[in-house]
Amino acid sequence: MTRQKTGDFCFDFAREADGAIAFRCSDDADAWPWLTLHPANNIAVQATNYYALTGVSHFAGRMDGSKWTALTKFSWRTRQTGEGALHPARGRATHEEDGVSYACSFSDRNGEPVYDVAGAGVVFQTRDFDAWRAKSKNKIMALPAPDDFAFAEPAAVGVKTQNEVFVAPLAEDDAGVYADALLTSETAFLPAHPFHGGSGDHVNSSHLCDVVQQTAHLIRGPGFASGGGARFLRYVELGRPFRARLVSDAGDRRRLSFAIEQAGAKCAEIEVAYDD
Repeated sequence: MTRQKTGDFCFDFAREADGAIAFRCSDDADAWPWLTLHPANNIAVQATNYYALTGVSHFAGRMDGSKWTALTKFSWRTRQTGEGALHPARGRATHEEDGVSYACSFSDRNGEPVYDVAGAGVVFQTRDFDAWRAKSKNKIMALPAPDDFAFAEPAAVGVKTQNEVFVAPLAEDDAGVYADALLTSETAFLPAHPFHGGSGDHVNSSHLCDVVQQTAHLIRGPGFASGGGARFLRYVELGRPFRARLVSDAGDRRRLSFAIEQAGAKCAEIEVAYDD
């Protein structure tokens, strides 16, 4: 995401009588540049979710630095997609007893709903996770790097600058429509990218949702998704192309389902829905 100072975006945490955790959200766009985006932009949705979840987890004492954790499922509903929409000012989160499932609702400064999100993750408790991660990553990185990658024009994918473009123009094969994508450690994170941050070790879930947002823009034109869901199966590696393949468009392009593929393996399934 944007910054690695976990917890700064959310503050004034309080445990409520039913066990839920309430908090406030920052409105400092200098610290959190994605607050300059429309709240329905998927970058803003993902960033808000990430910082709220990590902040709440720290407050609740659920963050254990001795274990690896990863988001495996995520769903969201965006309540404001039109002009004048506001970013969240407050949130309220609940955790399930398993410690890795959560739900959170957000409201703006006027008390109007902004997002409802829910997700689940996994905790890697085995000590060989580093070795498994290295083996998987090395297999992908052994593939040749692209000599040239033809990115789409910014306006075609709904962004302002070329640095924000992650995908190529639409293409089609016997299996259907797709867009190839390429992210590198040099281009996909702050400061080269104006909004995305992260460890720089792999393509983040927020990046994948941004790739889908850009591909959906190529398919159906301007407009923000009013909700969606994702299931993350494998890491996607930086520096090597991957593909966002359209699996279904529900016949009217109001619900688009994508498979994210790299080196012939399915890495994620992401769906976005539109009210118009």
